Amino acid sequence: MTKFVGAEYIIACTLIDLKKKGIDEIKVDDLCEYGIQMQDYSIAAKVDAVFLTAFPYVEEAIYDFSDYFRVNRSADGEIKSISLVEDKKIEDLASRFVGSIPLDILSVIEEVLGKIA
Repeated sequence: MTKFVGAEYIIACTLIDLKKKGIDEIKVDDLCEYGIQMQDYSIAAKVDAVFLTAFPYVEEAIYDFSDYFRVNRSADGEIKSISLVEDKKIEDLASRFVGSIPLDILSVIEEVLGKIA
């Protein structure tokens, strides 16, 4: 059975990974690219999942979880990147999002994130 992985889970896992490396935000374009890589890897690993990281899903996740994610905009108002709101920590992300990701999908996410800077 196909599992759909919402953008909020990818955003949370990516922010956790980046914060551990001292990076405080994720560019939306990069996030979409990571989703493509996760999809490719899941196909190769025979994990039946669909990663919803196209921009409309990312935008929806940002607004649905605005208590966790902050939008950073360019001068012309375009969404540039996503960061963690000031009063949240990576432990909050892990507790809210990571614990509910099935292990086979989490391994796909970790494999791809392990390859980014």
